[in-house]
Amino acid sequence: MTRVSVAMAVYNGGKYLNEQMGSIINQLTNEDEFVVSDNMSTDDSRDIILSYSKTYPNIIITECNEQGILANFENAINHCNGDYIFLADQDDIWNANKIQRILQEFKDTGADLVLHDCTYVNENLVSLNKTLFSDRKAEPGVQRNLWKNAYQGCCMAFKKELIPLICPIPRNIAMHDQWIGLLAEETGTVSFLPEQLIQYRKHSGSNSSKHIGLFRKIHYINEMKKQMKHRINKAL
Repeated sequence: MTRVSVAMAVYNGGKYLNEQMGSIINQLTNEDEFVVSDNMSTDDSRDIILSYSKTYPNIIITECNEQGILANFENAINHCNGDYIFLADQDDIWNANKIQRILQEFKDTGADLVLHDCTYVNENLVSLNKTLFSDRKAEPGVQRNLWKNAYQGCCMAFKKELIPLICPIPRNIAMHDQWIGLLAEETGTVSFLPEQLIQYRKHSGSNSSKHIGLFRKIHYINEMKKQMKHRINKAL
C-alpha cells in the first residue's frame, strides 16, 4: 500500500523545478509516489519531469488541461493513492527530514492535517529573516484563518480521508490551501508544528506575493464560508 503521496502542481516552473524535485524524491520510499500535475507548461518543465521519471518509477505524471492553480492541485490530489497527501509547490526546497517529521506528527497527535512552519528565502535561497508562523501569526481557528490565512499548501499534509470532502475544489474561492485547511478544522483536527521544514521562496512570480483589495477579500471570504457550509452539509 502506498504510504505517502506528494502532490505537486507545475506551470512553467523550470527555473527552480529541478532543485525542488531533487529535494523531495530522495525522501520517498519505493512504496511512496510523487504525483506531478503539469498545467500545459510552455517552458522546459515537462522535460525536467520526464527526466526524473526515467530514474524514479514512482513519479506519476498527469496533465491538467484546465488552466489555474485550483484545477491543477485538484488534478494532482485526485491522482493520489497514499494514506498521507503532501502538497508541494514547484519552487521551494524541502528539508531532508520533512516527510519523516510530518509522519511522526500524525502518529503523535492523530491529527487529520498538519501545518508546519517554514523559512522565507529569496530567489537565491538567502534568508529573509522571517517565517510563515511569525509572518501570519499562525494559530488554528476558522475565523482568524478566513481573514489572515496561515494555511500554506507547501507546508501542509493531510490524511486521504479528506479527499472526498476537498474535491472538487470550488473555482470561485481564492485559495485551494485555505479551503483544505479550513475544511480540516471544521470536520476534524489540525496540528500546527512550529518547525521550519522547507525553504519557501518569496519572489515576484509566486502566487503568495499577489495581494487583493479589501472588497474583493470580503467577497472571497463570503464565498469560502458559503462553499464550506454547502460541502460539509452535503457530506453529512
